[in-house]
Order: sequence, then structure tokens, then C-alpha cells
Amino acid sequence: MYQKLFILLIFLSPYSLAQKAVEHVYSPDVYSIQLFNPETNDETPFFKMGSQFILSFDLLNKGYERIYYSVKHYDRNWEDDNLFDSEYIIGYSMPQIYEYKNSFNTSQNYTHYTLEFPNKDLQLKISGNYLLTIYNNARKPIFTRKISFYENIAEIGISYERYSSSKNPNISQRVTVQALLPNDNNSILSQQISLCIIQNNNWNNSQCNISPQFINRNSFTFGQLTNAFEGGNEFFSFDTKNISVPGYGTEKIIEENNVYSALLYPIISYPLDYTYNPDINGAYYFRRFDLNLERDARNEGDYCHINFFVSLANPLEGKDLYVVGLFNNYELSDTNKMSYNEALRGYEKSIYLKQGYYNYTIATVDQKNGKISLSEIPGSFWQTENLYQGLLYYKPFGGTYDALIGYGEIRAARQ
Repeated sequence: MYQKLFILLIFLSPYSLAQKAVEHVYSPDVYSIQLFNPETNDETPFFKMGSQFILSFDLLNKGYERIYYSVKHYDRNWEDDNLFDSEYIIGYSMPQIYEYKNSFNTSQNYTHYTLEFPNKDLQLKISGNYLLTIYNNARKPIFTRKISFYENIAEIGISYERYSSSKNPNISQRVTVQALLPNDNNSILSQQISLCIIQNNNWNNSQCNISPQFINRNSFTFGQLTNAFEGGNEFFSFDTKNISVPGYGTEKIIEENNVYSALLYPIISYPLDYTYNPDINGAYYFRRFDLNLERDARNEGDYCHINFFVSLANPLEGKDLYVVGLFNNYELSDTNKMSYNEALRGYEKSIYLKQGYYNYTIATVDQKNGKISLSEIPGSFWQTENLYQGLLYYKPFGGTYDALIGYGEIRAARQ
């Protein structure tokens, strides 16, 4: 019996055993992953059905190699819905990425890859959640990203208000979402739909499976008091488009053997008051500008060691600190985990990043319960500008998959 089970497991692919979609970078050679929407000119994992996004990334210290990709459909909870490929894609199941450029005029050698999707090799049949997986020449995964394609069936309106309570004084923004369906869609019942609210493109900071609070014919309102988020603070920023000269947020540039390091201004923890500082809600853009010329950052952008520092008189007991933003997909790993420096009295971390303009913040993780906070170090204020995104999922009785029938967003502004 055990021998038969062992043989069965050998022939099962690693993805047939996986039940939950996971975003992760598996290869240490992968840098500068970016999902870009050319229609809205911003970074996001949410795209309209029929539109096209651009995925780009670098493989450092490597020449050209064949790179492949695949997409797999998941349900609203990012669990395997067991659909066959033929039910959600048209084309090849694992096509190749053909567009690439070798780095030019940079101290760091790399190969830059670009994928425009959907394309002639692979198109989507249905809306919903997808896991995009990129493979190397050996057909082994090098990284994954969650993406979602939505239909414009429902009109999504989002608002927010200042909110706090005695139990949760740091919860400072409550989000209300209204979904308006066409009159000919009265057959959609409240039990068949649910809402997911996301803050600043961060799946780790989302609230999902929200049922309608009020229903008025074809209008569904999601206004629960529990739809609340820490306001946090504006993201910190730095600019390295010219790595030989200190840019915004950079205190000093150090060059040694044509290798550059940028020392950012220290972060002062626990601010008492809110200070307005415009940001791009955690996003980042690659740029290279030198000798009064704007270079093509895709393959001419160089790399630089970015040194982050959080000033704290004593280490936080039972807490780990991480540098996070959309540039690393808010992932918590050793590559962005900070360490305490007794001599300098603060947490520090050096991260190797491509030239450009970046937003970032500091996350704390409780070592006992794993609770993540993006507000403990930078503070939390109701005035903070945030991007809130609402996704409406629908699955009819007897249906085989969760469709994404509506998407909306609001960029919370100061009031």
C-alpha cells in the first residue's frame, strides 16, 4: 500500500499537490519584477478582460536562456478550483517569453525579459484570479505572481471615512463599497457574491469574503464596521535615477570600484503627528538619468546597494522588522529582514535595487503570532492617503468557477 502511494506521489506534479496559490521568488537571480498596466500607466495586478499588461524582470549575471510561463485559475480565496486548462485558456499551456535585452553600459550584467499578456500564444476565456508562474530553461519555477482579470458587469463605487474605536484606536479608515448591477442581472443573489477590499495593491493586507450588508434590488452595499484598516503613514521615498549624485531621500552616495551604495536618511520611529508627504501608494518606477540624458531603464538601468536604517534606542522585543513595498511585493524574507546594530542604535538593511524612484515602509512581525503591522514604526493616521481597491466575485449556483464581475478603486485623499 505505501509503495503504491509513493509511486503515485512521484508522478504527481508539485502543483497538483498545492491547494493554495503562493506568491514567491524561488531563484536568487531574479530581480526587478514589475507588473505594469499601460492603460492606466501604473503598477497593479488587476486588469480588465481584453486588456493587456506588461510583465518585466531581470536575471542577474546570466546570459540569455529560454524562459517560459503559465497561468492557472483559482477561486476567490486563491484555492485550487480544479479547472482544466481548456476551461480557462486558449493556446499553449506553457509558452516561451521571446522578448529580451542584454544590459548595456552598466556595471551589473543582466538580461531583461518582457512579457505582454495576453498574446497570440495564450489568451484567457474567463475572468477571475490567476497565478502567473515563470519558469527557467529546466521548466522549474523562478517566481510567481497573483493577477486578476475582471469584467465590467458591476459598477463599483468606493468611499471611506475616518474611524476609530476604544478597542482599536489604530484602525483609522473604514471603507464602504457599493456594487450596482445592470437591471437585467436581478438573478444574482447575495449568497452568490462576495467582496474583497485591498489596500495599496497588498494582498497581505486585504479583507475578503465580505457579504452584502444591504440589498436594494440590483444595488448591493458593503458598509460593515469591520471593513476597517490602519491608515498607516505616507510611504517613505527615495530616488536613485542618478546613482552618482544623492537624490531625494538619499543622504550620501558611496562609490568603490565602480560599485555604488546609497545611504538613505534614517527613519525616525513613532511620529506623534501626521505630516503630509505625497507618495505613489507603495509603487516604484525604474529610471536612469545621467549626463542630461534619459536612458532606457529596461536594459540601461544599473544596480545600487540601498542602505535602509530605522533609528531605535533599543531593539523591539519579540518583533522582526522588514523593508517592504510593491518593489518586493510586500514579501517577508531574509532579503529584506533588518538586523539591529548596537553601535548605531538602530535597525539596518542593505538591498540591491535597480535605479529608479521607490516607495517603501517598515513592517513589524510579531514572532509569537505572526501578526504583521505596517503602522507600528511609521505610525497610523486617519489623514493618510491610501489606495483602496474593491473586487466583486460571483459564482452562480451550480457554477464551476468564481468570476470577477467588477472592480473599483479610490485614492483616499486628505479631508
